[in-house]
Order: sequence, then C-alpha cells, then structure tokens
Amino acid sequence: ADLNAPWLFTPGNAELRTPGAMPVLSSCPASCRSLRLGEVQFLLPDTSSSKMLQSDRHLLEHELSAAGPAAILTHYPMDVLDADSRAWIEALLAEHPVELYLAGHRHFDRTRSIHGCQEIMTRGLDPDKAFGGPPGIHLLQRHDDGTWTAEAIPWPHAHNLLPAETEHSPVGWSIHGDPLEAMQQTQRTDLNVLELRPREPTYNLAATADELASLRRDRAIYLSWHLPNLTWNETSAAVEGEQIVARQVDDARACGVDALTVHVPRIGAARMSDAQGARTDAWETFLACYDKLFRAAAADGIRLSIENIHNAPGTPEDRTSREFATEIGEYLDWIAADRIGGDITRIGAHFDVGHARNNGALGNRQPLGDWYARIGANITGYHIHQVRPHKETGKLTNHRDIPSVYSRTISYAGFLHAWSKSQLNRAPLFIEVRDTEERQRTVNLFQELFAKDETS
Repeated sequence: ADLNAPWLFTPGNAELRTPGAMPVLSSCPASCRSLRLGEVQFLLPDTSSSKMLQSDRHLLEHELSAAGPAAILTHYPMDVLDADSRAWIEALLAEHPVELYLAGHRHFDRTRSIHGCQEIMTRGLDPDKAFGGPPGIHLLQRHDDGTWTAEAIPWPHAHNLLPAETEHSPVGWSIHGDPLEAMQQTQRTDLNVLELRPREPTYNLAATADELASLRRDRAIYLSWHLPNLTWNETSAAVEGEQIVARQVDDARACGVDALTVHVPRIGAARMSDAQGARTDAWETFLACYDKLFRAAAADGIRLSIENIHNAPGTPEDRTSREFATEIGEYLDWIAADRIGGDITRIGAHFDVGHARNNGALGNRQPLGDWYARIGANITGYHIHQVRPHKETGKLTNHRDIPSVYSRTISYAGFLHAWSKSQLNRAPLFIEVRDTEERQRTVNLFQELFAKDETS
C-alpha cells in the first residue's frame, strides 16, 4: 500500500560502504534537505561521514534564522560527531529554538536534553544491531508545548525454533581445553551437543573415550571435534600442521564423532588466487591436503564442517591485506571445491557468527544478514558467542558471553529470525565462550529460548 504521508531520506555511514549508493540515493525525491510540515521546519543535514559539512552548516544557519520551531533529522547523534562538528551544533542549539534532534547510528534508544533541545536516538530496524530491545520503528508525536515523545513499534520477528536437525535440543557447547574435562563438565549438564577442542597435544585419549562411553550410556550425544589449523609456509611452499591434524582425525574417529570442524586454510587471500581469480599452487596444495586428511572420515559418514575465520580489527578489505575466505564468495568457493573422495554431501559451512561480525573492514561491508542469505543452506554447525570491545584497547574481542538476545555487539534477533524462517539450516549450535561461568550463562539463555518454543 502507498504511504499517504511525506517521507524523507537522510544518509548514514552504511551508504558510504557501497560504491555508487550515494548518487542514487541523492537523486531520490525524498532526499530534500528542508521541509515544512505545519509550523515545524524539518532539516536533514548529511552526517554520514560523522561530520557536519560546511554546506549543511550554512543550510541550518539560514533556515534557523527564521522564526518558528524546528527539528533536525540526521544519522549521527551529537556525541558521535567529530569534536569540531559537535561543538558547532551545540553552539547552534544554544542560539536557536530547535525542539528535536532525531538520530540513529548507535542502535539503542536514548533521550536527553541539550540546550533545551530533545535529542532522541532510536535503535532502528537492523535486527543484528538492535541493542536493549527488539528492532523496530518509532512513531514520534509533537505536543502543544513543543516537546516530543517517541513510541517504539517493535518488528514482529519470528520465533519458531523447533524442530532442529538433531532429535534433541541443538544447543550445546564447544570447550577449548582438555577433552576429558570437557566430557566431565558435560556430564554435569543435560546437554546433548558437544564439541571437543584439545588445547594441548598431551590429552588422554583412553580416559576421554571412557568418559564419552559413560556419557553416551546416559543420553544421545552429537559430538564434534575441532581440529588444529592448517597453515601455509611460504619458504617451503607447503602446508604446516598436517601431522597433528592427522593424529587428531584418527582420535576423533576412534571416539565415533559425528563431525569434524576445521578452519579454512590459514593463508593470505592474495596467495590463493591471482588478481584475475586463477587459483594458485597454494590452493591446489591445500586442496590435496584436505582430501588426504579427511577422505577416510568422509567415507565413514563423518561430516566435515569448514569454519570461517576473521580478520584482525582494522584490517583493510583488499585481498593483499586480509585472510583467505573471510569474504563470503571465497568461503563458499572453498567449501564447494572440497570434494573429498568425490563426495560433497557431508561437507558444509561451520558458521562462526562472531567471526563474521568481527572481521576487520569486511565486518561492516558484509552484514550478518548477507552471511545468512548466502551461506544459510550450506551450514552444518555454528559457533555462537558475543563480540565486545576490549576494556583497554577498545578493539573487538571474540568468545564473550551473550547476556541477552539484544546485547551488543551482535543482536541475535536476526539470527533467531533467520533460523525460525529456515533461512539458516537448523544445525547444532555450539556455544563457544571461553570463560566457564560465561559459557554456562550463555548456554542457559539459549536453552531457555529453545525450551520456550518446545512448550509453546
């Protein structure tokens, strides 16, 4: 249906990520910078670069010189603008009667007053970044005294989590440490999904197998084994780590695992293909290595779940700077190329949600929704954790707990919606949180989410 009301567009920083987006959007009829509705003058400066441009400063000064109430609608809230722009806009508000400054960008709701102007910040519609509550739109109302109130209208995201691929709850955990201790921790829970990831090579396989047998007598277990990395040695032009991976594959098969999890090759993106996309000797060497290591396991019916990795914070998105397969297309190409023993039916993506979000410049270029849409049907397992800024450096760190569905830096509302709509395969969910107490809290949260669906 047509919207029988004026609508306006003001760009944000996301529009700067796609070449050509701004010219298209600026030609939109809704991109006007000033509009009067009733007695209120609405002004829409472009703060997409986190600055108040000189042209917009002139616009605001000119329009606000006329008598009457005004409202400013823009992307960046005042405290996120650069220092010069922030000082300028606050001085402007002290001089002119601006009733409302409406902004977004930070993805949570906030209202405050600056020089008598109400600044209202809304969390917006992005389901992967809506913090503190569900994503949605806001209906703003102006009152006779010039004050404004905002009513949140939440997005009715789906919640239909079961059935899953497993006969039991798909929620489990991945423990990076001693496999025997991981088994013992799991024994004290009601979990049916477990991933082992030995931290040291000196683990006791016999004791682990005994504990696993005891666990399996108690309940059904979906078991994955997370393998060490396979890396590229440029000097020898060879793959490193093959022997230790081969040993752990044998140990995993002895334990009767359902799946093996392995990272994509650890090598720079530019080393795996040239500028024209032709595959290099390194690509072919890694491919042969995967086939050699995993052929027997695939013949046993064991799933090979290939995990995405992430770039360090601040890594540019160009191929010479970033890691291989941190770009979605490369990741899918590598999974498709791995025809272990000629059979790809047991090979898929082990999707680490936190890695996709904390991925250098690509973390913003490739929103989580893009990952869900493009790899969802290929997913054979998940790593679930939160990403938060480090207290000292401010850089994003992985493997933190998830206090709620709407906590930052990843809102899992989008994930659960995509799962509910079967855009994502309903594969086992491994909570990959390093701290023991944080891991248990996160498991409890997801168990409750799935239990509610089971009883509804």
